[in-house]
Amino acid sequence: MAPYPVLITKLPALLTGTAIWLLSSQSTLPQPKGILGFDKFQHLAAYMVFTWTAGLWFSPDQWRRRPLAVPLLTAGIGSLYGLIDEIHQSFVPGRDCNGWDWIADTLGALLGSGARCLILWRQGRFHER
Repeated sequence: MAPYPVLITKLPALLTGTAIWLLSSQSTLPQPKGILGFDKFQHLAAYMVFTWTAGLWFSPDQWRRRPLAVPLLTAGIGSLYGLIDEIHQSFVPGRDCNGWDWIADTLGALLGSGARCLILWRQGRFHER
């Protein structure tokens, strides 16, 4: 099997994680108006996408065989990355380590993992073959 399918499944999470890290390295960011400018919504959305893409690292068969372990693992990866990123922000001038941001990151991670489960379930990938 060619190595590119593996890279294709890993690349979205790597790119999303890198984007989160680079944005977190900035002292200030332009803020859109409305709900999109709400800091906690931005955290939730970013970690929802990150965790959903991290779920691609596991095959649908792995999600089916371990319907509790894989979603919890991917949510845990997202939450842990959020914690590491919050600590990272404490070293960035003008930023801080905020527990509420980490809670929003974790909630986003849970939603991203849940969304991946829902999509696989709707595709019929959780049924025995």
